[in-house]
Amino acid sequence: MSGPVKNATDESTTVDNATAGRDSTGVSAWAQRASDSIERMIEKLLQRRRPAWPLAIMRIMFGFVLLTWTLTMALDVDDLLGSDAIVPNQFATQGRWRYFDLDTTEAIWVALVVLIVASLALIIGWRPTIWFAVTFVVLVAVQRRNPVILNSGDLLLRDFAVLLALSPTGAALSVDRWRRHGRAALRTAPLVAPWGLRLLQLQLMVVYFFAFWSKSGDLWREGTAVSTVFRIGDLARFESPAWLVSNIVIIAVFTWGALAIELSLAMLLWVKRLRPVLIVLGIALHLFIDLFIIVGFFGPLMVTGLMAFPDADRIDRLVGRRWPIRTATTR
Repeated sequence: MSGPVKNATDESTTVDNATAGRDSTGVSAWAQRASDSIERMIEKLLQRRRPAWPLAIMRIMFGFVLLTWTLTMALDVDDLLGSDAIVPNQFATQGRWRYFDLDTTEAIWVALVVLIVASLALIIGWRPTIWFAVTFVVLVAVQRRNPVILNSGDLLLRDFAVLLALSPTGAALSVDRWRRHGRAALRTAPLVAPWGLRLLQLQLMVVYFFAFWSKSGDLWREGTAVSTVFRIGDLARFESPAWLVSNIVIIAVFTWGALAIELSLAMLLWVKRLRPVLIVLGIALHLFIDLFIIVGFFGPLMVTGLMAFPDADRIDRLVGRRWPIRTATTR
């Protein structure tokens, strides 16, 4: 009897070992597939090179925003930034690092002229990395001369200057590319590493998230916040019509719609299928806000930031079809 029992025991042990082996092999295969999937995702997100069109578009738009910002600041130099401004120099220098002090009206004018030159250099794409760095340093010095007048748009201007300085924004649509490769090169964009663009995208999504998070008061939950905003005379571009301000349904749609758009932009912009719709909604949101409310340069900068999200490969194909480059082969 011992013989058959022993054989049955050996067969059971063999079956158990085989099952355990299959389970172990299955777990190992799953772990390998997960590891490969994560590696491909990281490679696609941070390493796979893409055409430089979005960065070039952002550089140009940022240059125009910076130029407009500087010109508007120049209109109020004496009152806001000069030697005899409302806020004295002593207040500006208390515990704030400014790289260098701008204590006289003449110094402020020199800084503003530098920013104008920087903005023009960025628009045409002449040594943009250097000019972005210069822009950041000068912006800090100018803005901290009178921090009382700053708003979120002023701070975002500095943030974008730093992030764009870390990105190859001059790789396309730039004087630098024209000088190196000829005029025809302006219709093409080289492939660049995407990690700088990812930092810009992440910055924008964080801004949208906290913009949503800050709207957690009762007025936003009840759907009446936009009506209150429209009634703030100091911020209104013009008097809002009574039928709009008092219409509960329209105000609720505007209020909750703004929350929905901001949350979607914070969470879903990296979803490729939703991205075109979200970009359009984001631009529409900022155009609507700027139409009724004076919010400085926050809206134009956020629209500039949204330009980090269009599909660079699709832009490259559209440009290639619209302005094909003739080669010796095609001739």
